[in-house]
Amino acid sequence: MFRVAGVYAVVGWLLIQVGVAVLPTFEAPGWVLKVFIALILAGFPIALILAWAFELTPDGIKPTVSVSEGESITGQTGRKLDYVIVAGLALVALMIVGDRLLPKAGTQAQAAISPRGVADASVAVLPFIDLSPAGDQEFFSDGISEEILNVLVRIPKLKVAGRTSSFSFKGKNEDLREIGSQLGVDHVLEGSVRKSGTKLRITAQLIRSSDGFHMWSETYDRELTDVFDIQDDIAKSVADELALSLGLKSGETLVTDRTKDIEAYEKYLKAHQLYFARGADNLDAALLLLNEVTARDPDFAPAWALIGNIYVVYDAYQKNRPPDGNWRQWRAIGMAASQRAISLDPENAEAHASLGSLLIYSGDLIKGSAEIDNAVELAPDNAAVLDSAAQSLFALGYLDEARKLARRAVDNDPLVAIYHNTLGYTTLTSAPTDGLPDPSAEALRQYAKAREIDPDMMYAYGNAYRTLLNAGKLDEAEAMFRKAVDQGLIPDSAMKDVSRIFAAAKQGKTGEAALRKMYSDPNVDSHRLLDIAQLLDDPDLTVAAIQPVWESAYQIEPQLFPIWQASLFQHPAWKAQVRKYGVLDLWKSRGFPNWCKPVGTDDFECEAGS
Repeated sequence: MFRVAGVYAVVGWLLIQVGVAVLPTFEAPGWVLKVFIALILAGFPIALILAWAFELTPDGIKPTVSVSEGESITGQTGRKLDYVIVAGLALVALMIVGDRLLPKAGTQAQAAISPRGVADASVAVLPFIDLSPAGDQEFFSDGISEEILNVLVRIPKLKVAGRTSSFSFKGKNEDLREIGSQLGVDHVLEGSVRKSGTKLRITAQLIRSSDGFHMWSETYDRELTDVFDIQDDIAKSVADELALSLGLKSGETLVTDRTKDIEAYEKYLKAHQLYFARGADNLDAALLLLNEVTARDPDFAPAWALIGNIYVVYDAYQKNRPPDGNWRQWRAIGMAASQRAISLDPENAEAHASLGSLLIYSGDLIKGSAEIDNAVELAPDNAAVLDSAAQSLFALGYLDEARKLARRAVDNDPLVAIYHNTLGYTTLTSAPTDGLPDPSAEALRQYAKAREIDPDMMYAYGNAYRTLLNAGKLDEAEAMFRKAVDQGLIPDSAMKDVSRIFAAAKQGKTGEAALRKMYSDPNVDSHRLLDIAQLLDDPDLTVAAIQPVWESAYQIEPQLFPIWQASLFQHPAWKAQVRKYGVLDLWKSRGFPNWCKPVGTDDFECEAGS
């Protein structure tokens, strides 16, 4: 019996290893391997019972009780079983040594494809496909994908591609290997959702992006009330699969800020989808849904945080643009919602980020920057938080910090246009010691990537235009402005002023008088005054052009960098505005940026490269 048990254990282990290696090759569902292992385990006690009850004789298998002592050949059978055990153990030892010492299949090829080490596990969660009968559950399938992403992003040592980049492949039938390459990840999680009444079927599969190999797949048939458990199950299954080779830790429930009200959850998912779609009508519809959500579950922190985020961008999408709009009221509501989210969930990074932005908009720079810093500390890999922080810190003069945060945002979510735009203008302020021989060229590259992702992003055209203008590349700057006009982002009438300005600038010293005359011409578009001041490198003209913005009641962030002009930062009016905004008080409290320093008790000076 003991010899049979040994043989069964060795052979069973070998069969399981073969199943683990072979079944995924044929894309067998995860349950097939589980059933295979269960059958092998179930056979163990059966084998022991048979070994006890029966014996092998020269005349075949007979019940043990009917075999006489002279007829028994147990000694010979035992020796044969010993040989099988020894051979099996030798094979087991060989497999273990080979697994530890020899390179695994595909290791060299994978190393050639990805510059990351094996310790840097990475995954992208693609939006799950809606397979519901009516095809009207896209918001729900998107929500499932995003919740799974939010679970995975909290797992130590696991890099998760940002939501916006992953969702940019929605509805596109692209090769998963190409998706993995574009997102810079080694694994891709895809799936589908089928919702019918209160029944859910969610299918998920984890694929290695280097070769399209299916590492794991599973199907979940549940009641809608179990949706949160499903999210955890999928996330933990993915993490466990990655942990087999990459040493990740998982297994605990990682998301706690949930509502138990399924109807409120569905409305929240719809609102979230509308928020990402932007537009005045979408934002208004999202707010109506969130009002219902917070009425049904006043303690659901993500809903309050989303209200705060909506009011950060709400001004920009209104037809009656500020200062005629109710922007003070909108910002007050946004701050109250963000504060409510934080009181319910102090670790909600997006609520801290939205509160920080709104406080800065209102002029409370010290508290606002503290909230921004807190948000980054809570979510160091959240690209939306990183980009928001980069924009705010740049406006407050912390150029180096802003540039590093913008770079991290792009690395985590590489297919978001606004992140590349932010990285562009923060890169432009780099010093030669930052390792960029030509910051302007790198900034232009980032703006080009932003336009490639979103051809209608006005900022990417305007910033590229000013960068080219500052570099003296007038023909290229004029061509960039024409591109914006052709794209329908700028009225065609504006091209006339630009052409006149550039024609004068190309005349060198002779054209300076013409440029100054145009600056005083009331018929020239006020937006072009900064162009003329920049071409003349005249800080007095720059101050005069930006003064109406400084005096306006409606402000977003401090408007201290209308153009990157080194001579501007020594101008008394600019230094006075730094004080008026409260930026100097912030610097004294938080610390001075490395390009500025205190002078005496209440003065400062800033030195910037040209």
